Amino acid sequence: MSRSSNARLSALLLLAKPVATLFLLSASGCALAENGEEVQPAVPNDPSNVLAEGYQPKSKAERERARQIGETTADFQKEALGLGAGRESALTASFGEAGAIPQAGWWSREPFSQVLEGPRKVAAVGLEEVYQSALANSSQIRVFASLPLIRETAIDEAEGVFDPEIFSQWRYDNTSEPTSTSLETGQVNDFFRERGWAFQGGIRKRFLTGATVGLVQEAGARANNSQFFIPSQQGRAALRLSVMQPLLRGSGVSYNRTLMQIAKLDAETGYDEFIRQLETHLMEVNRTYWSLYLARAVYLDKQRLVRITRAVVDELSERGNLDTIDSQLSRARGALATRRSDLVRSELAIRNAESRLRALLNDPSFVEQGIGEVIPGDLPVAVPVSTDFPGSVKDSLAYRPEIKQAERHLKAAGLREGMARNEKRPSVNAVGEVGLSSLQGAGDYSAAFNDQLNDREPTWGFGLVASVPLERQSAKAVHLRTQLELRQKADQLRSVLDTVLLEVQIAHREVETAWPDVVSKWEAAVAADQELAVLMERRKVDVDGAGTSTSLYLENLLDAQLRGAMAREEFLRALVVYNSALTNLERAKGTLLQSEDVEVLRTAEGGERTRTALPVIRAVHDEAAAHAVATYALQQ
Repeated sequence: MSRSSNARLSALLLLAKPVATLFLLSASGCALAENGEEVQPAVPNDPSNVLAEGYQPKSKAERERARQIGETTADFQKEALGLGAGRESALTASFGEAGAIPQAGWWSREPFSQVLEGPRKVAAVGLEEVYQSALANSSQIRVFASLPLIRETAIDEAEGVFDPEIFSQWRYDNTSEPTSTSLETGQVNDFFRERGWAFQGGIRKRFLTGATVGLVQEAGARANNSQFFIPSQQGRAALRLSVMQPLLRGSGVSYNRTLMQIAKLDAETGYDEFIRQLETHLMEVNRTYWSLYLARAVYLDKQRLVRITRAVVDELSERGNLDTIDSQLSRARGALATRRSDLVRSELAIRNAESRLRALLNDPSFVEQGIGEVIPGDLPVAVPVSTDFPGSVKDSLAYRPEIKQAERHLKAAGLREGMARNEKRPSVNAVGEVGLSSLQGAGDYSAAFNDQLNDREPTWGFGLVASVPLERQSAKAVHLRTQLELRQKADQLRSVLDTVLLEVQIAHREVETAWPDVVSKWEAAVAADQELAVLMERRKVDVDGAGTSTSLYLENLLDAQLRGAMAREEFLRALVVYNSALTNLERAKGTLLQSEDVEVLRTAEGGERTRTALPVIRAVHDEAAAHAVATYALQQ
């Protein structure tokens, strides 16, 4: 091999070596940080996330931002625990020692039987069955589950900028132009005639460093009538390798990876939003379920009230003029009419609660099986449940999706600020090109193509291309906006922390207060029943002894009946509020899914993973799951 050939190959290898390094760097997913340390790629299919690829801090600035956020959360936790906001009062503590409500009471038997009239198919469902139905059928949950998948597509979109691109161009030209000088064809008053074709094709790719590398193959054939074009038919071929590397604006692995990192954060934020909406939906299902229990229990109690009131009216009517005056009978009939009207409104409350529950579940089996009446199958919790305020605060800071959303928004704002700061720099690009070419006669482009690598001196060149906007107003404005947004997101994180702490405090106090309320309302209901029983017994004695005593007890009897019904209803409402408060505390802590054994899985539409099957995120109820939300395990 000649010296010229060695020089040619040396030049090609010299330029191809950094190009190969860039290619391997991009293909492996590894990158060199600005400080020269190697950053390992993110682990795919991280079990803490259902997304295909989760966010991992790559640059030194990202790791520092994550450290600052962790310190902010830790300082806030110390501050929150130091407030002593979750201390239980002596009054609520005394009620907590009262023990459980008797399970054999009327409230635990009556609401679980069919109450609506007519031939209706009845379905008794427990709370866990209701959760399962909502997770499997709710259209609203499916809407929420699509959000992270939609945002996940932005990751591939950002990574697609670095995909290799194949390009080609072919063109045929036939030229016939009058000449203005004999130097064009060698003759005066002649036409310059030329025909030929040209092809250009190759591959180019952008790398994480910002460099753009292109390898182009050119070929063509041309013939004309000029005496100076020798030979008159020529075939050409050329191979060129070009590189452009930004040195200031647009340079660096961190800058070029920013959009991918932001897309990953945005996808994870979408997943956090899904978890938040899912917990909110299940909380609404819980409230509606207990509202249905309340409506049915109140309806049955009002039905009982109408029955005993009608008995009083019937007895007064039978006694006639013995010891009953018209005003007393009219008052009793008025009370009966009012209570019958309340009973109609109670039936409406049952139907509305059922409709609300059906809308939240979207369970097609209710229609397919012709279910006409839904009966709650679970008893409300009627025992005191101890709460741990410090533990609740720690759980909320670790699991609440709103906090994770705010943290990721702050990280994304930091990435955008760094990107805008880079774009304020002048545009200075290093460019280089090396190529080989060949020329053959008789239009033999194939011979030129085969000969282009044989014993040729390479054509090469390098240089700098610079561009500096004088005012840089646009870049400065963008950077200022990202700085303001970064400050805003930092303040937003603190605001979200305060809001979450407030919700935990309120939820914690609600649980502590709701149980004493249940106990006191139960005691009031028991006392009202005892009062009514005493009046009924005294009335029987008076009837047996002196018949004129019946009218004297009428007003007290009707009032005692009403007080007893109101006391029972107040107890039922307090019991439902207590059960909803227990669930709301889990939601405030961000552990509702874990407490209900709900697991989030990623599958394919139709259950089969094919190229055409769309991905689906599903929430399923799994009683045997070791971690109810394994895909949402927080890294503390």
